Amino acid sequence: MTDRPVPLSRRTLIASAGLIALAACRKGADAQKGTLYAGDQKGGSKVVLGAAGKLKDLPYRIEWSAFPNAAPLLEALNAGAIDTGIGGDAAFIFAIGTGATIKAIGAQKYDGVGPVLVVARDSPIRSIKDIAGKRIATPRGSIAHNFILAALEAQGRPLNAVHFAFLSPQDGQAALQGGSVDGWAIWDPNAALAEKDGARIIRADGLVPSYALLFGRDGAIADKRPLLQDYARRLYAGWDWAVAHPDTYATLLHDETGIPTDVWRTVTGRTKRTGIPIDVTLIADQQKTADRYLRAGLIEKPVDVRKGFDASFTA
Repeated sequence: MTDRPVPLSRRTLIASAGLIALAACRKGADAQKGTLYAGDQKGGSKVVLGAAGKLKDLPYRIEWSAFPNAAPLLEALNAGAIDTGIGGDAAFIFAIGTGATIKAIGAQKYDGVGPVLVVARDSPIRSIKDIAGKRIATPRGSIAHNFILAALEAQGRPLNAVHFAFLSPQDGQAALQGGSVDGWAIWDPNAALAEKDGARIIRADGLVPSYALLFGRDGAIADKRPLLQDYARRLYAGWDWAVAHPDTYATLLHDETGIPTDVWRTVTGRTKRTGIPIDVTLIADQQKTADRYLRAGLIEKPVDVRKGFDASFTA
């Protein structure tokens, strides 16, 4: 056994069900227009905002809630438990494809390593072309799930040529270590941590563009637009700070998550995450994901992703 940090899990942080109940308590007079309820992931928005000095002199209060990954954060947004949060673009497309009333109001482009396939060091899988017929763990509807589907399409293979085990990040790591799956499709820092522990990562850079999106629930966009606009402006400045100070950022991420600093230096060194506006290129990339999810049977009907974006916050 080891006390090394493990990938963040739904079980170790706030459950969406509890936040849904909390949402009911916040309706009416208690839903203060002077408070922004923000969802976050470990090592996420709060860290970068604090490091860049963007939590100083706030004209409103931020109440933070922590999540293990994008899917439960999006569930809480849709339930009205939080006003805003950030997560992977593919998870967002999956959410709006299943009826969520959420908008993307900002975006971050990943230049470098996006989602990857993690395999055991002695695995016969040597490249992304070797995945057909294999059992792969990944969170359902995530950027890593989209990555594997895109790899199958690029090879001209059917989208059911891989046997998926839809697992949380922590459970996916355990499944790979236990040998019950052949590979684990995931993102950093989980991939970098697995690599440090002896696994191999299989990259296919550029196979799918990688983005994170800043979300706002429809009610907050209507009632708290000035707060969301200010929050988005501060967050974009924080992202700029992180790109300019990768070593300092890595140290702060270690302090926040417990994951070793050298792992975070690997992450910040091989991927730059830059704030970008919501534009036609971004939306076109998201439409490709939505269409792929439809072909894979993840969503039941076509989705016009333009309806899920509000470009006025980054215009």
